[in-house]
Amino acid sequence: MTAEPTANRFRAAVLSGREGRHDDLVLRTKNGRIDVAAEGLSAVSVPRSEERRTNQRGGDRHRLTAEQVIVRHKGHDTVVELINLSAGGAMVRGKLDAMLWDHVAVVLGGQDEIECAVVWIKGDALGLEFAHETRIDCDEETRDELFRAVILKSFPDLRGDPLHYPKRRVEDDPDADPDDAQRRSAERHPLVWNGIVYHDNKIDPVRLRNVSAGGALVQSSHELPEGATVDLDLGAAVRLEAIVMWTRGGQSGLAFAEPFDVRLLSRCPPEVASDVPSPAFGDQQARAWAPGWRRSTIDEMARSLGG
Repeated sequence: MTAEPTANRFRAAVLSGREGRHDDLVLRTKNGRIDVAAEGLSAVSVPRSEERRTNQRGGDRHRLTAEQVIVRHKGHDTVVELINLSAGGAMVRGKLDAMLWDHVAVVLGGQDEIECAVVWIKGDALGLEFAHETRIDCDEETRDELFRAVILKSFPDLRGDPLHYPKRRVEDDPDADPDDAQRRSAERHPLVWNGIVYHDNKIDPVRLRNVSAGGALVQSSHELPEGATVDLDLGAAVRLEAIVMWTRGGQSGLAFAEPFDVRLLSRCPPEVASDVPSPAFGDQQARAWAPGWRRSTIDEMARSLGG
């Protein structure tokens, strides 16, 4: 014989009109889940079935005090206050004459700069998103030679037709659209180079943000010690001795001991930047890639380089 369902027993007790029959069916007290001293959503206690296993904030944020940086915008340098800094972007405050989606550069130390896009503005505070690809500072001919070699070595599936398309130049082709040529020149390559920094018997994986013959700007999980002599290993027997000139919020500027031929990067397989931007600050963590920063695909880059 099965027990009578609780709902039926409760209904029968209420309809009978007899007091005392349903005292055991009514919960007179319960454990409180509301903190009367709290406000808003923090007043509600939400139980977790398990602990967090990953960092869900999209990267460490370095909250800074009394820090200033230079923001370059349309040929003008403006000193602003650096509020926050993360792997994906920064928050600055100051009198910066910039509009939403404008491209700017943040100078964190020396003359090393990181390209950014303005992704939100609130009063005198601005949210900046860092460019994703590794910027290679060299002449256009050297950069094109590097990219051709990278495509042939790291993306062999594109060998053949794409690399044999003629490169259309405005000065060589009277039918070429100057506006279209300008748009193509503004397109960003999708390649990101990573490496490892060795220092003081420690190993730090890093990401190359900028690289030139004289040095590199790298991003690591924590700050590298200023003044330290380190080895930057890019793989494929490309290892560079360097001095850490400055460091701030996980970004560090390295000065190479000897000039570096950036074409050697073709030996080191790069990664293709994700279409999902790294979280910056504010309410922009789920937004799309910043307008105006159109990124070429590997195939498009191969076609634009010509044979």
